[in-house]
Amino acid sequence: MSITITVNNESLQGEIQSPLQLEIFEERCTLREIIRSRIYQDVTEYNARKRARQLCLIPPSPDQNHSEAVTENQPQLDWQLLYEQAIKAFGKRSYIVIVDTRQVTQLDSPILLTPESSVTFFKLVPLVGG
Repeated sequence: MSITITVNNESLQGEIQSPLQLEIFEERCTLREIIRSRIYQDVTEYNARKRARQLCLIPPSPDQNHSEAVTENQPQLDWQLLYEQAIKAFGKRSYIVIVDTRQVTQLDSPILLTPESSVTFFKLVPLVGG
């Protein structure tokens, strides 16, 4: 049974992106699976040119076009590579994840989702000099 949850993107600087809907194929899953589904959907939409905004969990690479406009020259992104980068970024505490009202700190802890669940990704910015 699949369920659709709401995903929010925020930063500690107050930046908030429009929420998106994410289909998860099991109501009991892990944060790793949520991140995998999130990256897969983000990259699929980006590659299909349905979305021009920057991918939330992935730091922009030097060769990535930083404008909001979609161009035909943009390379296709590899979701598996970006998924690996997102997992590493989580390990480095580049972002935290709140599921409903609880921060999830372990990638493989079980999470029970409902159609009312929301997952918020808070992107953190490293301190200057740190």
